[in-house]
Amino acid sequence: MTHVSHKKLSKQTEAEIISALKSALTNLKPNDVNKVFSALLTKTEQIMLAKRLTAAYLLLEGASYDQISKSLNLTEQTISKVHFEINSSRDVYNFLYSKLSPWKRKMVLKTLLKELGFRSLKLFVKHGGGRIY
Repeated sequence: MTHVSHKKLSKQTEAEIISALKSALTNLKPNDVNKVFSALLTKTEQIMLAKRLTAAYLLLEGASYDQISKSLNLTEQTISKVHFEINSSRDVYNFLYSKLSPWKRKMVLKTLLKELGFRSLKLFVKHGGGRIY
């Protein structure tokens, strides 16, 4: 898990640096996102955020806690926290959901194309007298 220093910042300093971070992220060009994420976040932090975002997406899709836990290796406590956040900030999560919907369609299309491509290849080889495993 990520570690936050026990040395507290003043509320004003905390607010200012968070504001600066948000400003920097808001002005990113799509090509710069990977560079910035790699520079600012450890691999563990990136995975943690991605898992929480995916858990939220799956909850909004109607997946059960058990399905999410098994697929993302998250505890039910973490999933419960994400679910609570969804209920507390429904507008934010609906916005994120809408941003992820094109990604989901893209992934489904890729899967279908791979399946169709493999089936076509099998048919081609079968009717051409060859074998494919």
